[in-house]
Amino acid sequence: MSQVGDETYLESKAREGLAGETIEAAGIFGLHDLVWAQVAGGTAGGVAGGTDAAGEAVGTAAGGRLAKEEAARALGLTVQLLVVVTPDHIVVTNWEAGGAAGQEVLRLDRASAKVEVKRMGLGRIVTLGDPESGREMHLSATVAPFRPQSGPDRHVLTVLAGETRG
Repeated sequence: MSQVGDETYLESKAREGLAGETIEAAGIFGLHDLVWAQVAGGTAGGVAGGTDAAGEAVGTAAGGRLAKEEAARALGLTVQLLVVVTPDHIVVTNWEAGGAAGQEVLRLDRASAKVEVKRMGLGRIVTLGDPESGREMHLSATVAPFRPQSGPDRHVLTVLAGETRG
């Protein structure tokens, strides 16, 4: 099983990164704003890939991935982010290569945080915000059964909605 789909693994990594905090849920999300970088990079890569279908496909995939990585890096983020829910906080950290919680990039008081989830097919666009400061982060999650991280993502979404798991 992929590490991004292993709830126990993700929660243990969250405990390592957030020592002393009780972890209710942890999942791997993406920064939603990177979707546009992927589209632009994929388009440029497809053009650079040549005139045959295979070259265009490889160019599109590589261009999209590189553009996402560069856009995330420019924001001080990783492409994948670990979203952790504790009894008191919602915490977003970078998800480092090799599978470790990295630098904390957002911490919200769970009681006052704005949490909005919108459906987009088998994806979810999650807005986490601090009403007091106006700071927001838009994330992408998946509930697609064929994606390894859908189980942990679904668990995070359930906990954020205040529902119990059953």
